Amino acid sequence: MVKAKEDLAKVNAQMEKFLYSTSHDLRSPLTSILGLVNLMRLEHPDPTMADYVDKIENSVNRLDEIIKDILRFSKNSYQRLKSEKIFLEPMIWKIIETNLGVGESYKRIKFEVLVEENETFYSDSERLEIILNSIIRNAIMFSDSNKSIPFVTLKAVAINDELTIEIIDNGIGIAKAHLEDIFNMFYRATDRSKGAGLGLYVAKEAVERLKGNIQVESEIGFGSMFRVIIPNDSKGKLVSKKLRLQKANSTFQK
Repeated sequence: MVKAKEDLAKVNAQMEKFLYSTSHDLRSPLTSILGLVNLMRLEHPDPTMADYVDKIENSVNRLDEIIKDILRFSKNSYQRLKSEKIFLEPMIWKIIETNLGVGESYKRIKFEVLVEENETFYSDSERLEIILNSIIRNAIMFSDSNKSIPFVTLKAVAINDELTIEIIDNGIGIAKAHLEDIFNMFYRATDRSKGAGLGLYVAKEAVERLKGNIQVESEIGFGSMFRVIIPNDSKGKLVSKKLRLQKANSTFQK
């Protein structure tokens, strides 16, 4: 039994290293391609060439998003859970700024962040970022350019030993026929999706790793609302008892 656990831990460590290294190795040449694309724009400003360059850039960005999704999947699947103090509002604004540019009407989107923290919240920050990034990115990507004021509102309340986050938008919405499938691996409800259909799947997996739950309500033409509820890990239950003992022993020995 002990050997089986050790073998599993070894496989997980090797898989994490493989996925992480491979993803980073793939992203490096993509960065170089984007640099060449910008040079092509400067040297060949004619409309026909510009159209080709735009298509190359869109394809590269789409591949880059797929690689990022693989990285997030790797982190969530193989990285050890951590428990740390969460600074929620700056985290949310950082994610919003990172994703600006992914949607057709993002420049017109009104963002609103309302955070009410009645108690200090603890969780795994990287997994929480994975969750919020996926939902916020989708809200931006699937915004509705026909709306007079496209908006994305994030409401977060930390109270009664749990954090509740609602991400509300007035985007194109999700058809009821797709609602049961959007958290499935590789599922894409629309051609506007630029990823591989991993984003919401990984988000749900991350929520479950944090012992929480995720819900969605949506209607075509009106928008969507994602609700994420995660328990406050103020007592460090996410970190295994064995690991806490190892850390304590290490500190004592120092």
